Amino acid sequence: MILPLIIILSVTAIANNGSANYQYGMEGKIEKYIDIKKFSSLFLNRAQSAETNNNAFVGLDGHGTTDNTMNSIQQTALLAFTSLENDLSSLRDGDYSNNQISTYAVQEGDTLSFIASDFGISVETIIWANNLSNINSIKPGDELKIPPIDGVIHKVKKGDNLKNIAKKYGSDEEKIIAFNVLPKDGSIQIDAEIIIPGGRIATVPKTANSATGSSALKRFANLPDLGGFYMIPATGRNWGRIHGRNGVDIANSCGTPIYASADGSVAISDAVGWNGGFGKFIKLLHANATETIYAHAGKLLVVSGETVQRGQQIALMGSTGRSTGCHLHFEVHGAKNPLVK
Repeated sequence: MILPLIIILSVTAIANNGSANYQYGMEGKIEKYIDIKKFSSLFLNRAQSAETNNNAFVGLDGHGTTDNTMNSIQQTALLAFTSLENDLSSLRDGDYSNNQISTYAVQEGDTLSFIASDFGISVETIIWANNLSNINSIKPGDELKIPPIDGVIHKVKKGDNLKNIAKKYGSDEEKIIAFNVLPKDGSIQIDAEIIIPGGRIATVPKTANSATGSSALKRFANLPDLGGFYMIPATGRNWGRIHGRNGVDIANSCGTPIYASADGSVAISDAVGWNGGFGKFIKLLHANATETIYAHAGKLLVVSGETVQRGQQIALMGSTGRSTGCHLHFEVHGAKNPLVK
């Protein structure tokens, strides 16, 4: 009987004070009003602690000390509410605006490196989240867990504590608490999934040979041929062989101009980081719903949101990311690659 009354009183307190009003919205951003499931779990945890620690009380009106006649149930509720409110305030002031795990359905032609670059996380993070034994084992229709940040997803087991979990994955207790909106004392519940920011697992699955040659040609054989819709995006030696997600390489000296293969808009222009092996790369969206990727660039000349014309220079050739020499890795998604020999 006590805990239901505590929850009712706490909700009233929140309504009266306009406090603890943050939840994760459709895009993972902290928005007004708290997620009732998250709140209930956190509040029950605070209530259980508050029942044994009610030496000091706060008032509903001015957060001041209450008199000794206050009902003990209300006191407990207020203690729990105040503890929870403090935790939510620290979340609001932090940088952890998206801590939700999403799900992605693998599409035809997908590779882990491409999926990782789209979500801005490492290939290893996806491997660890999905217990993959081989990075080339995914197939269309598979559903992958996508963490919101590089790190590890850990399912809490009996006997686990935050200190040991942080040590296991080489992370920091405070970061784990903040990112997962945990109680400040680091208490965790069995079977809960928590994200370990920056965490790592010692072993990485073996890499099978990438799709090349006849197997890759067969894989993308049913894509539509759009004729002259795409122009050749750079000069140089066209290797003509598919690898990755319908990609072909053109090799030339660093600094060679790279051109937009067709009219479109810049969906991604990322000059920072590994990007799943792409290094500095650009993704263009075209009016016919196809996409083109320009990877391993040395310098990018356009920015996200910009409109480009067919033949417009958009980058300079380089050797960034997973690359052993100056070249352009050019992918076409949704149609045949004009560079295929």
